[in-house]
Amino acid sequence: MTDINEKYRNDPELDEPSIKPRTAIVPGSFDPVTLGHLDIIRRAAKEYDEVYAVIFVNPKKTYTFSLSDRVRMLMLATDDIDNCLVSYSSGLVIDYMRDHGIETIVKGYRNDADYKYECEMAEWNKKMGGYDTVLLPASEALTEVSSTKVRELIRSGGDLTGLLPEAVIEAIRSL
Repeated sequence: MTDINEKYRNDPELDEPSIKPRTAIVPGSFDPVTLGHLDIIRRAAKEYDEVYAVIFVNPKKTYTFSLSDRVRMLMLATDDIDNCLVSYSSGLVIDYMRDHGIETIVKGYRNDADYKYECEMAEWNKKMGGYDTVLLPASEALTEVSSTKVRELIRSGGDLTGLLPEAVIEAIRSL
């Protein structure tokens, strides 16, 4: 006699469909990664199965920190986010997404100027790659945090508390 549970367990028509994980990318230069960046990554990680925090290198831009230092700091900052993968690329965001099967771009904005710029980029990424962008407003406590301001504080020896993750502050001190 066949066990009824065994029959249904082996019936391919009753198998649950394979569900593709929802994936997102949080792109940036992360020079350095701030609490604002980390907040956006954490919020994305709550909504998506896999989040790629990817450092994009622009050859026309001068960076304060080397790529290897930025990768290390981003890894330190996201160490406790189990579904976050840190990577880097010198290509386009849409090419990286296509190559890695990523579905959605997640970006943060602090003010109207950021929002306008990110909307323009979202339109471009949709037109060129067919990818949607989710724009998240900065958490109220982090609206004034920017990598530019942080770099100025680093150069002048200012206090970075409340602007960068503690592990990133320690990493900067060790450089």
